Amino acid sequence: MDLGLQGQLVTTQTFDYTVSFETNGGCELRIENEYILQTPHGTLSFSPEPSNADSEPLKSLAEQSISHASVENDGTLGVTFANGNELRVQPSPSYEAWTVAGPRGMKVVCMPGEELAIWNATEA
Repeated sequence: MDLGLQGQLVTTQTFDYTVSFETNGGCELRIENEYILQTPHGTLSFSPEPSNADSEPLKSLAEQSISHASVENDGTLGVTFANGNELRVQPSPSYEAWTVAGPRGMKVVCMPGEELAIWNATEA
């Protein structure tokens, strides 16, 4: 499932016990599970925690354009950035792994066990 984030620019990053990225298109991506960042220099694994704010590879996503964002059939989220990095988040068997929220009430949540909860944007 395509999430429709192509061309949006990451404007804000927040690191606490979740990781959040906000875009200039009014979308928010919130990660609450372990995730990986595939870069041209290798694959890095992260847990959502405040110490990630010091990670140069994660900082490099600020001001990057999103090339593609989609959800695989098993609930895995994949976000590819213009600099070639790819963020991947797999579902969790126990809790919500990630959420993408957008304008007009659009929301996709990866529920425990690969199930997706989907709210479509309302017409304005």
